Amino acid sequence: LIQPRHRKSKKRKLPDDYPWPGVQAPNHLHLLDFVTRTIRGAGRFYACNLLDQFHRWPFLRAETPKSAAVVSQFLVSGWQDVGLPGGLYIDNDAVWNGGGRGQRVLSTIVRLCLLVGVEVIFIPSYTYEANPVIESFNRLWDSNFWRRTSFRDLSHVQSELAFFEHYCRHRRSLAGFDGLTADQIAPDFVPALLPADFDQHQQKRLPITAGKVHFIRFVSSAGAFSILNERWQLDKEQWSGKTIRATVATQGQRLLVYHQPKESTACKLVAQFDYPLGEETSPLADELRREHPAFWLPAQE
Repeated sequence: LIQPRHRKSKKRKLPDDYPWPGVQAPNHLHLLDFVTRTIRGAGRFYACNLLDQFHRWPFLRAETPKSAAVVSQFLVSGWQDVGLPGGLYIDNDAVWNGGGRGQRVLSTIVRLCLLVGVEVIFIPSYTYEANPVIESFNRLWDSNFWRRTSFRDLSHVQSELAFFEHYCRHRRSLAGFDGLTADQIAPDFVPALLPADFDQHQQKRLPITAGKVHFIRFVSSAGAFSILNERWQLDKEQWSGKTIRATVATQGQRLLVYHQPKESTACKLVAQFDYPLGEETSPLADELRREHPAFWLPAQE
């Protein structure tokens, strides 16, 4: 009665037709999440956790505040250190989703990703179980880093974080990888680093670059789904309750809707719409072009 037992919320099982992106190599897909913590007398800060899904290689920082400029600099610093990924798998936080600023607004973070040739993949809203690898890492960060030290201020967190990052990269045995450490999983991997002098993220407004932005969404009982504050309608009888991937192809300014049936590795194009963005699209710079495997097999028409 004095200290009631904490009851864990029941973990929701994702639908069988959830289109998990296929990951085949280091820096194929990066996972991003921020964890909020407060230091007594020093205020709130954000743990910025960037993790490569293939070999669990982390890039960790602690920042305040969580603004578009801070997140942009964090991503640039991370990609200068661990290399550019093919895609970034993230939740729908207002900082990188674009918030409630109107329809079809591509945020600064999305524009930065497109600018450097990174596809963005948004998980469904309020569905943390769709990003289990980063959620597991966040729990490790909490138990093996945050709870083991009484931090004085943000600079103290930042200084100790370097040791924890080194531990995660070189000393921690990974479950599911036969006890290997992150640096042993792909020892010969050479990342494609973002140039050290890259500074285009400091522009007041970034252009929209040719690329793809994916939104994984659950279709409502009415046959509808929403992206960037806009509702789209599919055939209710056929798609109610299904999970779809809505892809904004910025170069052609089209919205392509795909479905990946249960126990299938291939997706199917089920609908497409015009998706004018109100801006011209710039081509990806030649020096930032990279080849990486597709996250989903080619669509079946």
